[in-house]
Amino acid sequence: MKQRQNKVTKVNLLQWIENYRWMIESIEEARQPVAKVDNNSYIGAKTAMYGIEATLPKASGWTSDPVFIEVQRRVYSNNKRIMEYEFKVTEVQKRVPLVHGDREIEVLHRLLNGNSMRSIGKHMKLSSTTIFRLKNNIFSMMIGK
Repeated sequence: MKQRQNKVTKVNLLQWIENYRWMIESIEEARQPVAKVDNNSYIGAKTAMYGIEATLPKASGWTSDPVFIEVQRRVYSNNKRIMEYEFKVTEVQKRVPLVHGDREIEVLHRLLNGNSMRSIGKHMKLSSTTIFRLKNNIFSMMIGK
């Protein structure tokens, strides 16, 4: 993990809560099973080589197939990205029990569901100023100040 992510600030937490819904969806999507033949070989990713190149020894795992190389690149970058999302989501989830008050809990859950401040205010029949104040209270409780 990057050093800046280890420190949970109010700004980081705000961003993570705003992005919470799509990060969860990305994690779920990444956990869907992928068709594999063996540990590192994807179906249809390797192509046979013909001619003199087929008789030469190759390093283990080596392939000149650009599709297979692209699949490996995406899997590696996707795993790194998903690990970052899991870290951020976990940090938010660890702090949810720190929030007290019926209004604050309702606003937090609606924020985590991806609702806008306007829709939260409309649903709860509260002014935007009140929603903004509740949001600040939530972040103060979650940071521990």
